Amino acid sequence: MLDTDRLLEIGERGIHLLFDADTIHTAFEQDAERLRVELAGRVAEVHGAIDQVVRLQSLDEARLFIADLAPAVRHVLVLLYFELLDGRLRTHAPLH
Repeated sequence: MLDTDRLLEIGERGIHLLFDADTIHTAFEQDAERLRVELAGRVAEVHGAIDQVVRLQSLDEARLFIADLAPAVRHVLVLLYFELLDGRLRTHAPLH
């Protein structure tokens, strides 16, 4: 299984091992409302993709799996990853 905590720890340093720069850029270009509508009846598909990614044995397998997902599902995975990363960064941020 992929070590998701380690992926997020590395992500805190700006290294995003599951997604290339083009995939990230494309995901952030998407209209959030359009994605929500497109995936409204496909929540199980998104959850299944997340479950599958974390069960894969290597980053290469995960990248290939993600690349084969429907574009909207792939975009949501990227956005969810960055949402998790943002929450983690906020939790670890020094308080002034």
